[in-house]
Amino acid sequence: MANPTMKKADIVAAVLVFPMCLYVFYESTKWPVVALLGRPFVIPRGVASVLLIAALILLYRALTGRAFALESPLVGADFWRIIGVAILTFGYLPLVGPLGFMATTFLYMLLFAWVLGERRWPRLILFAVLVPLVVYTLFSTVLHVPLPRGGLENALRTHGFAVIFR
Repeated sequence: MANPTMKKADIVAAVLVFPMCLYVFYESTKWPVVALLGRPFVIPRGVASVLLIAALILLYRALTGRAFALESPLVGADFWRIIGVAILTFGYLPLVGPLGFMATTFLYMLLFAWVLGERRWPRLILFAVLVPLVVYTLFSTVLHVPLPRGGLENALRTHGFAVIFR
C-alpha cells in the first residue's frame, strides 16, 4: 500500500484559509486612516497576504500530486497533546479580557509547553516569562497596540508597578 499523503487535508486547509484572507482584506478597507497612527491595516493585510500565498502553495502541491507524506496517523500521546493544546487555546481566549494579557499569556505558555512535553521547570518558567514580555513589548511599545489589562494588571499598576505595565 502506498504511503498516505496530506492531499485532502491540504486542500481543505487552503479552501478554508482563502475566504478568511479575503475577509480580512475586505474588512481592512473600512478602517479609517488616522494621521498619528499611520496605516493600521498594514499588519492584518500583511498576515493575510502571507497566509494566502502559503495556502496557494499548499493547494498547488496537493493538486499536482506533491503533497507531503503522512508519516503516521495521529494516535496515542500525540493525539492527546493536540487535544490539550486546543483546549488550552480555547480556554485562553475568553480569559484574556478579564485577567489581562500578561497573566493569562504567562499561564498559557507555561501549560502549553508542559502539555507538549517539557518537564524542566527552569525552561518552562523562562519560556512562560519571555514570550509574554517580548510580545507585550513589541505590541504595546513598538506598534502602540493596546493589549487587555484585566483586574490583576490594573491592581499592580495602582500599587506602584505602572512602569512595567504602560
